[in-house]
Amino acid sequence: MAGLTVYKDNGQMLFDTTKISYGLVKSGYMTFQQSWSRRGLRSAQLDPGEGTNWTPVQNVAQDKGDNLFGFTLTNARNPIVFLVGSGTLNGSQRIGDTITFLYSNATSATRYYCFDLMADNFVGTPFLKIYNQSGALTFNSLQPPLNIIGQYTAPPPDPRTQGGRIYLTYLGGRTQRRQLRVPPNYPMPQADCIYDVPLSPGVEYAAFLPWSRGGGIMDFSSGDSGDAAAYGVVEGAYGRTGGISFMFGASAGTTDSRAMAGGGVPAGISYSNIATDRYPTALIIQTAGLPLPFN
Repeated sequence: MAGLTVYKDNGQMLFDTTKISYGLVKSGYMTFQQSWSRRGLRSAQLDPGEGTNWTPVQNVAQDKGDNLFGFTLTNARNPIVFLVGSGTLNGSQRIGDTITFLYSNATSATRYYCFDLMADNFVGTPFLKIYNQSGALTFNSLQPPLNIIGQYTAPPPDPRTQGGRIYLTYLGGRTQRRQLRVPPNYPMPQADCIYDVPLSPGVEYAAFLPWSRGGGIMDFSSGDSGDAAAYGVVEGAYGRTGGISFMFGASAGTTDSRAMAGGGVPAGISYSNIATDRYPTALIIQTAGLPLPFN
């Protein structure tokens, strides 16, 4: 089969047109997309397994949901998204070949680098475009190629405590308080568990998590008096200068309830229902040389 393989001066392969080639299609800073209300059980006597028994959480000030940030990609085929700055993929909305990615635990400072199969829909000069024998484009020099420089698998959690709960979702991780439920605005309580992976100092990285896990959190330091906030969490991974990080943070639109201490449940923040039979592996790239914004 005819093809073109290009190597850097150090011998590292840059691209091989006989393989599937991904190129940058869009990059930038995330923007606010939507706010999803959390759900509370209408009555303790109702079956929590029935979706109709849950209603949007309201309070005396206003409904405080979880903000979702993201971006929209047109002409999407099989995109993957690398992040710089915190964010957990909470879902996406697709209409035809247009996809809007929705991230909880993100802000307008979170950056994305979206790659997709290379396509003949970029203009500019000069350029090099390569097609296979069937006429499909396999490489387009107008798109910076995806260059995976490493991977890292999420670590196991801390040992379980009495009551079947864990203090940290990652062994060697840390807890980060994002916000408390306090008057007068009563924002949704939120705590994150983060595990930092050190890489080369001074180098900025971006990370992509092909799949993630979910679970539950019981937060006795949520700002509520005498009880705990219990809600769902979702996993993510992101890059930063000097390394990448894994995280579990609140899932937008999650159920949200109050729970009392007892039954061996530890004080503070603890987690449950985190899968431990397998662990996701984050793919890692360096952002140096990638245009921002792009397209």
